[in-house]
Amino acid sequence: MQTSSMDTGSLKTLIKEKMHNSYLEKYVKNPVLSEDKLFMLTSILNNADLPDYKKENYIVSTMLVQMALDTHDLVPKTDDSEQSNTEKVTKQLSVLAGDYYSGLYYLLLSEIEDIEMVHILATAIKEINEYKMQLYYREIESFDTFIIIAKKIETLLYTHVAEFVGETTISGIAAGWLFTSKLNDETQHMLHTGTSTMFSIWHKQTSSSDAITIRAAKKHINKEIASVRNRLTHFPKHLIAVKTHILKTLNEFPFENRTIVEEG
Repeated sequence: MQTSSMDTGSLKTLIKEKMHNSYLEKYVKNPVLSEDKLFMLTSILNNADLPDYKKENYIVSTMLVQMALDTHDLVPKTDDSEQSNTEKVTKQLSVLAGDYYSGLYYLLLSEIEDIEMVHILATAIKEINEYKMQLYYREIESFDTFIIIAKKIETLLYTHVAEFVGETTISGIAAGWLFTSKLNDETQHMLHTGTSTMFSIWHKQTSSSDAITIRAAKKHINKEIASVRNRLTHFPKHLIAVKTHILKTLNEFPFENRTIVEEG
């Protein structure tokens, strides 16, 4: 049951205020706050039967965890001996910034004595880091396996929160939509710049060309879009705004249908 409507604009402002640290910002670039993830998380919490103060705390805390994970991902994975003193300081401060954001989520939840949510987020962080270890340091057998692991990393935080608050309608498409959006962004970036943070990990483990990787990514995008569209047909009327927003983003993806026609 939808009990209220948290405004994503005000939530975004609140999250940025919580993240603000003038010293760290001199040296460390803040990660971009994902509009898609904030929208999906807000939609999930808006559709949960919770008091407003908990919804706000859960949204802000979860996004701070996301910022912490993203900040740690920005830390250069190079040998310290190859870095200048400035690069070493930036690397150390990036780690510190990630830890700082993690500490903020714990502080927010401890203020309302919500130990259960602390446990949920901590469990999600642990699982995400375990999947990252698989992705970065183990040999991945196929692109399909790579995609499965990458999807877990991108979406586990939100599916865990949805399960915790008992939201089952929106959460059914959360992982598919969020990962489709991410995969589309990475594919577009590779097409236009020849680089991709996600696919660079895959290319370190395989001799696959950019063209082959892009073709495989397009297939996964179309598969995810078809699944999300199918689930949206069963959305209840009170979630029409969520459905409309998701359909609008899907219609803007350049690969749907066109790719299927091209590949026969």
